[in-house]
Amino acid sequence: MMATTHSNRKNEHLSLATKFWRDQENPVIGPGFDAVRWVPGPLKDMAVTDVQPTTHILGADFAWPFYIEAMTGGSVASTKVNADLATVAQKMGLAMAVGSQSVALKDSSQVESYRVVRQNHPEGFLIANLGADHPIQNVQAAIDMIDANAIELHVNLGQELAMAEGDRRFYWLDNLATVIAKSPVPVIIKEVGFGMGPDLLKQLSALKPAAINVGGGNGTSFAQIEQRRDRQNENPLDLSPFGLSTVESLLAGQKAAIDSPLIATGGIQSINDVVTALILGAKTTSSAGHFLQILMTKNPSALQQEIENWQQALPELMTLLGAKTIADLSQVPRLYRADLQNSSDQL
Repeated sequence: MMATTHSNRKNEHLSLATKFWRDQENPVIGPGFDAVRWVPGPLKDMAVTDVQPTTHILGADFAWPFYIEAMTGGSVASTKVNADLATVAQKMGLAMAVGSQSVALKDSSQVESYRVVRQNHPEGFLIANLGADHPIQNVQAAIDMIDANAIELHVNLGQELAMAEGDRRFYWLDNLATVIAKSPVPVIIKEVGFGMGPDLLKQLSALKPAAINVGGGNGTSFAQIEQRRDRQNENPLDLSPFGLSTVESLLAGQKAAIDSPLIATGGIQSINDVVTALILGAKTTSSAGHFLQILMTKNPSALQQEIENWQQALPELMTLLGAKTIADLSQVPRLYRADLQNSSDQL
């Protein structure tokens, strides 16, 4: 019964996430990527072929500063989704993260829904995924399950509190420190839709993770998914005043002046969003809901075409901005819309 419950929950996550993106039902949290405009700078002597869109993070070099973010796993339906995503990632030379593997640690019959990612992307950079409360033994098992190159540990208070069956105890910091010290692969600490402020970023950076994924608002809202999924009990929890958007979180990272590299996730739906995130200091970016919506409502070929479009446009946009490297993008002049500037001033 427990295994069936977990698998059903994973299937509901897929269905609701696709519906939210299709119907534009995700809640709006703060100013989004459209709150940043790129200011024309001086002409640079360069060609599109001079651009090097590579980035270095997690101890590895990546051909592109974006990857397929964690989405799913743990059911028959998600096995096919993960297989398709991994096939596209392999063809397009992208890294890929899997959804939370906790269900497979409880039910070995669900391991294949994650392992298929390594089977379809044998040489790729794969990121395992667990909650921040999992001990090092579980972390090692999740890494081994997909022969992962890194692991992200999600700090998802909002999602847990929105779940009727979610956790209500959050003693995470000591465990995160232990896992970071003992993990055989780089550890990412990741939010899942509410972003991070300067104080939280400083606190997490002090633990010395390989990277912090700000997981800002305006992407897939798992808190809203959990509340929608819980049909029997109307959850009175109102999380609308809580959180920061992805662009606000990146500005918070600048304010915090931390050493940990930042990954931008949350509402990235275009290559322009990727560029804006890189301008605001992200070392790389990732997209989940946008890619999932294309895959689920169209097909893998359509998703591959979307990624090809991104890969073609990125060097052209970087040329427009006079940036030969990803690092150069952080020097691009920009304007903030009044609401974003107001957020930045108050952070």
